[in-house]
Amino acid sequence: MKKTLLAVAIPTLLLANSAMAAEIIKTEDGTVDFYGQLRTEVKKLEDKDVTLNAGSSRTGVDARYKLTDTTDVFGKVEFGLNYKADGSDYSMNNRLHYIGVDSEFGKISFGRQWTVSDDVYGADYSYFFGGTALRYSTLSGARHDSLIKYNFDGEDFWVAANYGLSEDDSNQELAELYIGTSVGSFNLHAGGGQNRDKSHKIGTETVTPEASLPEFTQEKTITADIENIYFEGTVEYTVGAALIGFTYYNAELSDKNSNLSIDENGYSLAGTYSWADNATAYAGYEYTEQSADGVEDQDGTLVYVGSDYNVNSWFRVYAEYGYGDGTTLGYSNKGSDSFIGTTEVDSESSFALGARVYW
Repeated sequence: MKKTLLAVAIPTLLLANSAMAAEIIKTEDGTVDFYGQLRTEVKKLEDKDVTLNAGSSRTGVDARYKLTDTTDVFGKVEFGLNYKADGSDYSMNNRLHYIGVDSEFGKISFGRQWTVSDDVYGADYSYFFGGTALRYSTLSGARHDSLIKYNFDGEDFWVAANYGLSEDDSNQELAELYIGTSVGSFNLHAGGGQNRDKSHKIGTETVTPEASLPEFTQEKTITADIENIYFEGTVEYTVGAALIGFTYYNAELSDKNSNLSIDENGYSLAGTYSWADNATAYAGYEYTEQSADGVEDQDGTLVYVGSDYNVNSWFRVYAEYGYGDGTTLGYSNKGSDSFIGTTEVDSESSFALGARVYW
């Protein structure tokens, strides 16, 4: 049973996943594959120049070997192409690095991984602009360097959980648990987690040791002990070539050294329609509201619509329009290195085009 929302029977996604990785080693005992995808994207945000960059291109090596007839060991290392927003600097970065054991009792893995909440995700089917109402990644960015992850797929249900080692507070604290099932044409899942960053950067301040020596002025990072507690529920319904999904997220961001907290409610309604064997149109509406004592309530709205077209099993193009209005705290686009910080927009339109080559 697959857990991600995108793992429903959508022909274009099945086609895209059929692109074969290059086999480095293949024996009776196991395989080692070299895989990757090159991405290029063009964006036009309101009041900003057109940008052209590499998106979140990546490449990696995926290995799996048999220990017994029912137990495998596996591992993955993946690198991405990191870039500045203005495209002035490109560098390789480590995206994933983990090993694990897969048996009839489930799969457990150790290392730098995406969180379970990101694997499970929610009702967002966009390539570029969606995800604002999925409130799990505000602190973590959806990834942890020292993560222990467990997955179990039963006949009628699945369970996924993870625990992030804090390692003397050099990492964030993280714990999550999600469960899900399928009933007829419905896919359902629910869960949540707790994420704490004891050194979360909230800003900078100018420090002058002595007023008479302005040349010694320095910028000091201001940090806080911030915790994010969140839970969600998602339901999807598939009918013919169409898929409709809804997700509700609730989160509370709190400062552990004070009584300050922000309550969030996020609502995501989205759908897809396969208008051809190799093409899918999609659209979504997201609304997020935040409230805190002594501060005026804030809210944010996002609407997106787009379509992809799979030329063949290894080449895909897609286009998307997004409309945003209001304020949204930081969020992460699924499976990418793109984390968007606190954003405030006033009825702004955005356009984007993208292409991917898989191997």
